[in-house]
Amino acid sequence: MNLITRGSASALIAAAVIAGAGTAQANAATPADGPPSLAIPGVHQVDSPAKQAALEKMLNALNMGWANGGAAGTAIGAVVGLGIGCVSMFPGSLAGCMIGSPTGAVIGGLIGMGNGNPQVQQSIQDYLNTP
Repeated sequence: MNLITRGSASALIAAAVIAGAGTAQANAATPADGPPSLAIPGVHQVDSPAKQAALEKMLNALNMGWANGGAAGTAIGAVVGLGIGCVSMFPGSLAGCMIGSPTGAVIGGLIGMGNGNPQVQQSIQDYLNTP
């Protein structure tokens, strides 16, 4: 026994959507609402000078690692991952290529940055462990 037809159910849903959108309102956010705004737009501020120094050291180490071997490692890793992914999943080789290439690029980039600047890993650990 059908109590409601498809057409009347669609009409009820459409009316509910229109009524809900018509009654909704948004008030302007007051300064007390929401997260605090940045003192300098586009600049990440941290709470302590030690944390800021650790952040800057980590970013400099990552930048040097990328310049000294990260880009090459990413390219090599992407090619190796593409080859291994395409060969290892031969019947569904397109899926293997799509999975292998980004995976190889990430792993190659990490290895390349680590080899390009040996202080990368320690600087990341220092940043994470700085209160």
